[in-house]
Amino acid sequence: MNCRIVFYSAKKTSYCEKALRKSLSGLGLNVKTAAYAVNGEGLGEQLVEAFSDCDIVFTVGGLSFDDRRSIKTVMSNAVRDNETDICRKLKNNGGEDGYILRAGNQILVILPDDPEQLDEILHGCAADYLSAYVKSA
Repeated sequence: MNCRIVFYSAKKTSYCEKALRKSLSGLGLNVKTAAYAVNGEGLGEQLVEAFSDCDIVFTVGGLSFDDRRSIKTVMSNAVRDNETDICRKLKNNGGEDGYILRAGNQILVILPDDPEQLDEILHGCAADYLSAYVKSA
């Protein structure tokens, strides 16, 4: 199953992309493309584009901001008027927690921009959920 990555004001993008591709291939996911955004508007545009042909999209970065640029703030504003089937925190003992949101058949996974942390999340609390979704699709 194809998926996409959107880096949002992320650091270490090449290391994160390499770690993410490796982790996702083990879950039966193939990264179709990677895109980049530096502000909330750009993130929104990239997510619309990504969901136009993939049901699973991963965002990397933006979790460490504590102002209006924070991906938590941006996504909270985006889903405030929309129903989500699942909104779950992905606990990360090594740093920033990730999040998973599902609406219908579309899944957004929000991950920190640190290769070790995103690897821990994808091999930990997100692995079973994503594996089950891929198998059911």
